[in-house]
Amino acid sequence: MIDKETKEALTHALKTGKVLNLSLGGINRLRIERRLPFLLIYREEKQHHFKIPDLVKMESSYLITEASTDFNSDIAILAKDLAKEIAEEYGSVMVLEVWIGKPESKTFVLKTAKEKAPNTVKALQDGLVQFCQTHPELNVVVEETGIRHPDHLADFLTIKQCQESGIYLMGLEIPPFFQNHDSKEFYYLVFKAFKLAFSGILRKSVYEFIRVQTSFDIQNYQRLGSTMVDDKVWEVDRRLSEIEAKYQFLLLISPVNTMQAKEEFTANNFTKNPKFLYRNLPIDPDRLKEELFRIDIQGIEDPTLSFLYTEKREELEKQITMLKERGTKNFMYSSIRLYSSPGVELYETAKHILKTLPPDHFEEIEWIDAYDMAKYCASEIEQYRESFPDLDAKVEVKNDIVGMLVSRGQLYIGSSFKIPKQRIKALVHHEIGTHVLTFYNGKMQSFGQMSSGFADYDELQEGLAVLAEYLVGGLTNNRLRTLAARVIAGRAVTEGMTFEETYHALTEEYNASPEQAFQITARTYQGGGCTKDIIYLRGLIKLIEYLQNEGDLESLYVGKIGFKHIPLIQELRIRDIIKPSPLIPSFLKTDFAQERLKKLKDGLTLSELVN
Repeated sequence: MIDKETKEALTHALKTGKVLNLSLGGINRLRIERRLPFLLIYREEKQHHFKIPDLVKMESSYLITEASTDFNSDIAILAKDLAKEIAEEYGSVMVLEVWIGKPESKTFVLKTAKEKAPNTVKALQDGLVQFCQTHPELNVVVEETGIRHPDHLADFLTIKQCQESGIYLMGLEIPPFFQNHDSKEFYYLVFKAFKLAFSGILRKSVYEFIRVQTSFDIQNYQRLGSTMVDDKVWEVDRRLSEIEAKYQFLLLISPVNTMQAKEEFTANNFTKNPKFLYRNLPIDPDRLKEELFRIDIQGIEDPTLSFLYTEKREELEKQITMLKERGTKNFMYSSIRLYSSPGVELYETAKHILKTLPPDHFEEIEWIDAYDMAKYCASEIEQYRESFPDLDAKVEVKNDIVGMLVSRGQLYIGSSFKIPKQRIKALVHHEIGTHVLTFYNGKMQSFGQMSSGFADYDELQEGLAVLAEYLVGGLTNNRLRTLAARVIAGRAVTEGMTFEETYHALTEEYNASPEQAFQITARTYQGGGCTKDIIYLRGLIKLIEYLQNEGDLESLYVGKIGFKHIPLIQELRIRDIIKPSPLIPSFLKTDFAQERLKKLKDGLTLSELVN
């Protein structure tokens, strides 16, 4: 029996458009967002696996109820009355009941009315057919019938009830290909992949129904996803952020004695492999992993967010493993797991750059040291702070690092660092206009991972950072050669070459200077062998391809995301979960950068980016 309080809550939600998330007793649960003219129905049966309801829980409008619920029940009548009220405003409501087929079934059976809502039926059918291409044993059948419910259950709603209430009723039988009835095995990864695919298929079909059959205003099928983030997501985000905050990965894998190692390597006539020393670990890797895998990511119902956080946990596990393996050969293998190794095409591209692009030769070079560089960077930060006071980044010169490094939005510069004066602008916008800016843009979002970085964000970050150098006119032959040489070194370490052999290959085969060759080799052999530096050239190549295929640049500065996250973040933007970014790189506002960006989009090659 539906009580008076529940009915009042439903009435209030319908009037105000607020989220309705009601427990109706037992397993019965109703969720409605934004008065959407759509309702997904699932009647749970005892023999069904406990994960099956997740197929509907990820949507913004659904009812989960007991198998015994039929058209005479209070719950069915509540659903009918709810649909009728929405239909009176928008013209019609789509109700789709889903259920699991018999154990031997290999067919998606779509049950629908004859010649009704053809666009809706086609979208659902086409989506399922496309999914079946990855599972050749499956197929799709459309049945035009008045029976749109499981054969062994009574109607949830009768055709007459639907006609009286403005409801377009459909049924979908799903084959249980993700489980083995005989062995009682449930294939979790297969189910997870289907759940993610089914969500997109369903939303596209519902979008076609709403667009054609109702007056409801919606511009994109992704708007059908939930605009609400449940408490489980915030808990997972917080706990992952807390774990990541316990260590600074890049600092911990960077040697503290690089300059001393260089002096010893030089003194030994470039023949003795240097020994690197590292900061003490502030964590117990084994205990931190235990804490990491106690996080209940499976409890996240939203498929997009679940995917993002599952990937992030896997990345943190790889990082923690690498920290435990510092100084061992296993470090290199874990590095390949995290960053991969240079593929043949990337390796050949790097060789081509080094063989065809000559080094820059400046007759008179004016050098800028670390302290002057810190002033330039601090000045750029101040300019951003004028429009965004929450940007509290600082610049610090340190004795125990080499080069420049941004960690958690703070910029560190090695005290021995120096650059040619003509490279100042390029590096300022590389570090401040990209790495620092995306950290603070991400920090303004509700998710902590937008600032600390979702999995594999580094590649897009470094692609953006190098692109910034090009857009401000500071990408030189030597810089592009350095990125290519990093790929050569990355290939060398994965093939078992020693530090000494890689160093001499760079100087003798690829005309690298002794200073350049040592720095590249040292970065590649840190920790026991690290392939991270291949992502600079690889990221730049992927970014160029993205932009030349009409990809939007400005949206990539929303936070620290990866290439594969671009459509996911776009979806979350459409669903109003991701908000507009407060900061845009200053160089993008200049005509000079926009002209260079247009040239790039029009088809510049990699070698044509240099000035």
